[in-house]
Amino acid sequence: MNMNCIAFAALALLATLPAAGAPPADDARCELRVATGPRGKVYEKLFADMRSVCGDEVALCAVPSEGGLQNLSLLSANQADIGLAQLDTVEAMKDGDDNVRQLQVLMPLHSNLLHVVSLTAGSKVGGRTVFDKPVPGTGRTVVVRNYDDLSSLRVAAVGSAQLMGQMISRQLGLNISFDNADNDEQALEMLRAAKVQAVFTTVGWPSPFVGKLRGDAYTLVRFEAKAAPGSYQVVKRNYQNLDALNHPFLAAPNLLLSPPYKASGSYFKRVAALQRCLVKNLDTLQEGSFHPGWKEIRDAQHSYGLLLFPGAAATAATPAETVTRRK
Repeated sequence: MNMNCIAFAALALLATLPAAGAPPADDARCELRVATGPRGKVYEKLFADMRSVCGDEVALCAVPSEGGLQNLSLLSANQADIGLAQLDTVEAMKDGDDNVRQLQVLMPLHSNLLHVVSLTAGSKVGGRTVFDKPVPGTGRTVVVRNYDDLSSLRVAAVGSAQLMGQMISRQLGLNISFDNADNDEQALEMLRAAKVQAVFTTVGWPSPFVGKLRGDAYTLVRFEAKAAPGSYQVVKRNYQNLDALNHPFLAAPNLLLSPPYKASGSYFKRVAALQRCLVKNLDTLQEGSFHPGWKEIRDAQHSYGLLLFPGAAATAATPAETVTRRK
């Protein structure tokens, strides 16, 4: 796969995103600016959990964004101090941005699942339209149940799925055409209007949007290959409302990322204090009334081959000794 093409696609998507706002003015005491995500989405909920558990040790404030791709831009431009992003987004951007390439993994997080939704009764392809309405009796019906059925079809992609979808399409040779949607509701409307034959949306499990869909109208598309492509994983989850039990999803790991701050500086010490607090309170985050994504963390130092934030214990070591990788 040509990573230059993927990086170009990522930059093109980034150019379409609105500029992220500054931290809210009422956050007068802000020691670390955290690039989060859209309101109500999982990144924002994880940030709220972090601030609830560790806010007394390090004052955190949110820098809202459209998600991981924009978060990397915010980190690169010093408009955020730490941030959240998917592993595949980092891989796509790091060859074209030295600042992204040097980012360090503060902690691995949950995985975003690629939710692929189709119409249970199938979708029309090749039909004529009048005033954006399909003409009855024209075109053919395609039923999408697994990834192979997506070959050469048109998909509405939301948020991080816009980049993830393009990468998966290339890796699996599916030749999918993508239309970007501003949100899940717009993508679903495009599906119902026969403008696309499936919807791609990425979110940690469970998705409130998918959890509200009716099984008589919508179907979750299965990933049935034996191995996941690239840096992705296969994760099985349930959505009883769609009769999807042990349903195989493609998943992209999420990461909490930090620039390579100097070990003697104040920002390193603040980030290290947050890292210590999160590790110390991981049981609380996994067992308390917090987002279920925390339960997916098995090894707090797993970095998926990227640079690992050295932590407070490394303050006395040399830079060459502190920049480590742990797969």
